[in-house]
Amino acid sequence: MPSHGSRSLPLLLSVLLVGSLLALAAPVGAAPPPRPLCDACGDQFATTAERHGVSLAVERSTATVAVHENGTATWVVRNHLAGDGARLRSNATLRRAIGDRAMWDVEFLNATVSRSGVVTLRYREPDFAEPAIGGTFRSGAFTETYGYRNIDGLGADRLVVVAPPGTRVGRPLPDSTVSSDGRQMHITSFDRGGIVTFVPQESAVGPLLSLLAVVTMRGPAVLGNLLTNVAVPAAAFGVLVGAVGGGLSTIRHRLATGARGAGCALAGIGLLVALAPLVAGGLSVLSSSVAPLLGVGIAFVALGLGLSRTGPEWVRSFPALVGVAVGGLAVAVLATAVGTLAVGIRGLTLAMWTSARFLVPVFALLPAGYAVGAGRRRLGVATAVLGFVLALAPTATLYSPFYGFGVLVFVFVLGMAAGVVALGAPLFGVGFVLATTRPSDEAENDAARGEQ
Repeated sequence: MPSHGSRSLPLLLSVLLVGSLLALAAPVGAAPPPRPLCDACGDQFATTAERHGVSLAVERSTATVAVHENGTATWVVRNHLAGDGARLRSNATLRRAIGDRAMWDVEFLNATVSRSGVVTLRYREPDFAEPAIGGTFRSGAFTETYGYRNIDGLGADRLVVVAPPGTRVGRPLPDSTVSSDGRQMHITSFDRGGIVTFVPQESAVGPLLSLLAVVTMRGPAVLGNLLTNVAVPAAAFGVLVGAVGGGLSTIRHRLATGARGAGCALAGIGLLVALAPLVAGGLSVLSSSVAPLLGVGIAFVALGLGLSRTGPEWVRSFPALVGVAVGGLAVAVLATAVGTLAVGIRGLTLAMWTSARFLVPVFALLPAGYAVGAGRRRLGVATAVLGFVLALAPTATLYSPFYGFGVLVFVFVLGMAAGVVALGAPLFGVGFVLATTRPSDEAENDAARGEQ
């Protein structure tokens, strides 16, 4: 009859698995509605007028942004209408209401309509640019990081930015042109944003000043995001892994199952992981971010059966288990891709790829568990943390200032860390058992079972 200790590992791994299925489903924060850079220009202006009961068509629109010495900017927008705009010209209240609603996050100054049908709108933007090192100015208004979070095109047919007095354009936008005197930046299309700088007009080190202005603007945000979105979650992940390792170390004398028993437990848990999402949501889950769990379950079954039916001696080393983990990861990704064919999806969707990245730290827990079991705790934790950082790196937000959604991202990543530890705990346990048992122990256990 199997001892109570022989059941400790499967029971512990099953308890640690609870909650991991939900932790790997990723919520996505909703972005604000798309708006052009100049939302008082062109079609966007016509849409705003339509909401106020005025139907009009804009044939052409231009905008000039004059930046002042204190960093404020004055926008002058000219919309050339298809008609004469008589209704707007005769109704100042309506004109002001439309103008005030047309431009996002600026102060409306005034609006006029000429007899030829040109609507001229004036706005003041207080924080368009800010002073930087060496008398330079920098502006993040043309980025989604420091400006509007969902910029959709230019809006105007042409937009001209005039540098503050005594300065010239140092770092223009991609695909823009700069006037011969360096005072104006002309934009006719907006596909890629960027930080714009203005440097002293007679400066011989303009490029260096522009570089320093950009670095000092982004540097604090990068350091803050590295800390909150990568370093702290990775440290928390390392603490969780260390805690699992410490828990297994306290009961290592009761883990009498051996490598083959651990393999059987891993196969059983893998079957649960593979079937649970299908039972809960049917085949439709294969088109969601939960789909990689099917691949994880199949990989667990394959690895577990391999350990239970073949001699595990050849994998009793850290490098060998790194190779086994890479193979298991490949099986999981391949099984996920094949499984999605059942619902007519070819390859990994964005939602699947977002979750699939976190399979890297899941399988990194196999060699990590071996290292901890072999007394090399630092190597084990470092291996697990490295896998977690590799999963975070592709989408870690480094440039956005840490506020608002940043807190939600931080909490979400910490939740992902807990979910990865829970899902990968069976692999960690198998690695731990391989390090703490010997082939002679396997033979003794088999002989004892035979006598029973």
